[in-house]
Amino acid sequence: MSRLVTVLALLAALAACSGGGGGATSNTAPDRQGQRAARQAAREVRRCQRRGTCPSTPDLGTTPASPTTTAPSGPLKPVLQGLLDRDGEPQGPYLGTAVRGWVVKAYWKDLQPAQGGPLAGDNVIDQAVAAARRLNAANPSLNLGLKLRVYTGIYAPAWAKNLGGPPVDVVDPQDHEQGTVGRFWTEDFGRAYADLEQKLAERYDTAPEVREVVVSRCTTFFAEPFIRDKGDKTSVSNMLAAGFNFDADQTCHREEIDAHKVWTQTHSDVDYSPYQNIERRSARSVDESFTESMMDYCRTNLGARCVLENNSIRTPVQSNYAPMYDRIKQLGPPISFQTANPNKIGDLLATLQWAAQEGANSVELPGSYTNDPPSTFAAANAALVANPTQR
Repeated sequence: MSRLVTVLALLAALAACSGGGGGATSNTAPDRQGQRAARQAAREVRRCQRRGTCPSTPDLGTTPASPTTTAPSGPLKPVLQGLLDRDGEPQGPYLGTAVRGWVVKAYWKDLQPAQGGPLAGDNVIDQAVAAARRLNAANPSLNLGLKLRVYTGIYAPAWAKNLGGPPVDVVDPQDHEQGTVGRFWTEDFGRAYADLEQKLAERYDTAPEVREVVVSRCTTFFAEPFIRDKGDKTSVSNMLAAGFNFDADQTCHREEIDAHKVWTQTHSDVDYSPYQNIERRSARSVDESFTESMMDYCRTNLGARCVLENNSIRTPVQSNYAPMYDRIKQLGPPISFQTANPNKIGDLLATLQWAAQEGANSVELPGSYTNDPPSTFAAANAALVANPTQR
């Protein structure tokens, strides 16, 4: 900790000597000693970032501020607000009262079957856009919106899974589902994902119904980039044998966010959870600081387009997730959550109330919500809609 504090102090000193940005240029030659100190400080920061040893929020006696963005500003479609059906178009009675939009679940292998090829016509996204447009036209007060969740991981096309080598066998520790993934941490896979996002943005960025799109390159079974299936030893062994490592994964996380810069009018959601570093063992494998550093990276590079998300909220809150939720609340909107599965969520209404108190703008409901009448969710909808959508 003391080393990082010294690093930050050196960087601050250099900034003070330079007079900041945007002001008149000084004719005084820069202090060479200060330059050397700043270069050393920058090297220290990069070193601890590579090792994953930087604390996420240095204890300097102040509350960490939201990162300053370098993202270009421009007109944005509204962020999604209220409750969403996570499994597709809701049943009619729930529209507008219980839910205000839905998630479009699409598989990369269905959207782009040929490498570098165009998107498939009349795909599930096209169909959802048409359905939302039709419903909104019939009842403009609904103002339904869509979130695109394009699954890569085990749902990537065969050509993508074979980039840089054969597919890697993995097993989901939760339900023991088996599948294969490509080398998502490699440059070739990254270029393929960027091409997919470019084509998706070209078709849907201007569609008013499409409000948010999920970031999903660095994933296995779910669109959850920080989950590394560490509970299955065979999956971990197979990933490491295929060339996976923490340094490459850090690059993957930054590049998957960068790939979403093509969405200039649409928000991009990143699902955050405590990062699983499979190169480490036991408790050291959970790297909360890396997760929080990527929140800062997303807000810095996408600005207001970056939606902070987590897909496993429940009652009571998981204790090991609490610090991460605190940081999300601290960084502020836009924020989105998805509930845990019905057998893990606990009290659904209490969970939705907690989400609203955390400043969430939207929450994806479990499929079991239709067991209750639509009026059950009116208060939760109203609380989420009342939350501010930007800092």
